[in-house]
Amino acid sequence: MEASAEALAILSDDVRGLWCPQSIPMLNEPPSSLEFFRNFVAKSMPCIIRNAIRSEDGSTPLLLSLDDLVNICTNSSDNRNHSESKDMLLTVDVTPDGNGDCIRTVRERGKQGTRTRMFVKPEERQMTMTQFREELRRGHGEWTQEGQKPDNHGESLQDEDGLEIHDLYIDDDNDAQSNSSPSDDAVPTDPTKKMASVLYYSRQNDCLRTELQPLFDEGIFPQSIAFAQEAFDTGPPDAINLWIGDERSVSSMHKDHYENLFHVLHGEKLFTLCPPADIPFLHEGDFESGTFSSKSHNNNDSHEPQPCEWSVVSDHDNNASNQSNNDETTVKWI
Repeated sequence: MEASAEALAILSDDVRGLWCPQSIPMLNEPPSSLEFFRNFVAKSMPCIIRNAIRSEDGSTPLLLSLDDLVNICTNSSDNRNHSESKDMLLTVDVTPDGNGDCIRTVRERGKQGTRTRMFVKPEERQMTMTQFREELRRGHGEWTQEGQKPDNHGESLQDEDGLEIHDLYIDDDNDAQSNSSPSDDAVPTDPTKKMASVLYYSRQNDCLRTELQPLFDEGIFPQSIAFAQEAFDTGPPDAINLWIGDERSVSSMHKDHYENLFHVLHGEKLFTLCPPADIPFLHEGDFESGTFSSKSHNNNDSHEPQPCEWSVVSDHDNNASNQSNNDETTVKWI
C-alpha cells in the first residue's frame, strides 16, 4: 500500500510540528552517557555540546588553527627522530567551485550538447600539508577579491542548482589502457571556461589514524569520547577524520549510516538537518558517476599556479580501462 502525496505532506508537517525541536539544544558541558542516550540518541535528536574535547592540560576547549596543525606536523615526534624534517603528504579533494560528491548536470560531448544528471566526485591531488595551506589561502584570497563569486572569467551555463555545467569526457576506445586526464581535444579550450580550484581536505577513511597518523600519535586528539561510546554501545570509533577547508566548500545533501560526533577545531561548520519524514521529498535516485579532471596551462615564466580547465570523466570509462566492476559506476544519491 502506497501513501498519497497529501498523506506524506501531512506526516512531514506533523513531524516538524510535534517532534523537531524549535532550536538545537546546547549543553555547556558533556553529559553523562545516560543523559546523552536518553535525551538525544534514543530520540535521534541533534545537540551542540561545548567543552566536549579539551586541550592537553584540560584548561580550555581543544582549538587548533591550520598554522597550528602545520607546525605540529612538521615538528612531530616522527620528525624529531630524524635529522631532516618531513612535511606530511595529503590526498586533497579539488573542485572548480567547492561542490564535490554531488549531483550536477554535465554536457555530453559529441552528442549535440545532450545534458544529463550525474554524481560527480572531486579530483584528488597529492600535496604536502604546507602546500595545502598555501594553496587554500591563495584561492580564498582570490575568491574574496573577486567579491566571493566563482572565478569563471565570463558567462557560463548553469544547472537548476546554480552549478556550472561542465563537459563530460567519454572514451569511445574500449581498449584504452589508461585513466589519465582527457586529451587536449577533449578538454574545453575556451579561455572563458578557466576557473580557479577549491581545495578541501575531507578524507572519510579514518584519515587521522592513517594518512595523518604522526599527527594523531602526538596525543592531542582523544582515542574516543567516553560518554558517546557508552551511549552508542558500538565500541571505539570506526573512523576518526580530520577535515580542513573554508566557506567555499559545500557538502551535498546525503545520509550517514553511522552515529556522528563533529568537533570544530577552528572557525565554524553549518549543518542543515532533515527529519526522517522528509525522505520521500528528497528524491533519492541512481546516478551514473564521474570524476572531475583538471588541466592547467602553466606559464613557464610564472611560479604562480594558473587557473584550470575542468571537465568530468565518466567512471565507467575509468573502470573499463582498469577492468574494474562496472557496478561501481552507479551511485544512489539525493
